[in-house]
Amino acid sequence: MTRAFRRTKGHQGTRAPIRHDYRPEHIPAFLEQDWYQRHLAACTGSASKIVRRAAAVRLVQWAMGGSQDNAATFLGITPDQAQFTAISDTRRWMRAGCDPLEFDRALRTLASELRALQQSPIDYRRRRQALQKWTISPDTWNAIVSDLPQSPYSSYTDLGDRKRQAASVYVWTLVTRGEHTFAPLPLEAAQPDEVRRQWISSRSTTWFQLTRPDPIGHYAHLRGSLAEYAQQLARDIDAGIGQGHLNAHAQ
Repeated sequence: MTRAFRRTKGHQGTRAPIRHDYRPEHIPAFLEQDWYQRHLAACTGSASKIVRRAAAVRLVQWAMGGSQDNAATFLGITPDQAQFTAISDTRRWMRAGCDPLEFDRALRTLASELRALQQSPIDYRRRRQALQKWTISPDTWNAIVSDLPQSPYSSYTDLGDRKRQAASVYVWTLVTRGEHTFAPLPLEAAQPDEVRRQWISSRSTTWFQLTRPDPIGHYAHLRGSLAEYAQQLARDIDAGIGQGHLNAHAQ
C-alpha cells in the first residue's frame, strides 16, 4: 500500500504519516526492548539508550504530528532534559556509530509492524497518568519487605523511605516502560533539602543494585517481589480499576 506523508511544522522538519493505525498512547517512552532488538539494535552502535528514547519520540510524532519536543512532552520526557533536534541527534548518533538513514528505515519498518498488530495494544499513557504522583504505599512496602528472606545483615539493611522511593521508581519503569530518569519522585521532593541531597547522592548506587544483570542478596529478592507487584499494578490500570483503588497503592 502506498502511503502519503506530510511535512510537520517546526524546526525538525521530520515527515510524518498522514494515515496510521497505532496511536501515540501505544508507544512507551523508552522503546520496548523486543522492538528495539528486532528492528534497531543492528544500526545503533553504542547509542542504544539515545536511540530507544528517540525512536519512541519519533513514533509518537508520526502518529500525532507536531514537533519532536511536543511528542517528548506527551511521553513525559522533559524537553529541557532531553532535546530532540535533528542536528544534535545526527551528530551524537554518528559519533556512536549509528547511521541515521538506516535508523529511519528500520523505524519505518517497526511502524508498519505496529500498524498490523492483531492483539489489543497497551495504553502506556494511561499507565503514566495513573502513576504520575504515585509511590508504593507504606502498608504495601511493609508487606513486601516483611516477606524478604532474613540474613545476618538484615538489621543493617536500609528499608526506609529512601529505599521505598527507589523501589517505586523501579516499579514505575516496569509498568510504564519509561526511563527511571523521568520517573516521579514525590517522596524525595517532600524531604528537607539536606535529606534530599543525601537521597540524590545515593540514587545511582541503589538503582545500579536494583537493575544490575546479576543482583545479589537483598536486592535479588527485592527485585523479584517488585516485579510481581508491578505485574499486578499494570493489570489493575489496564483493567480500568478506579483511582480510589489505585490510591491504595499510593503513598
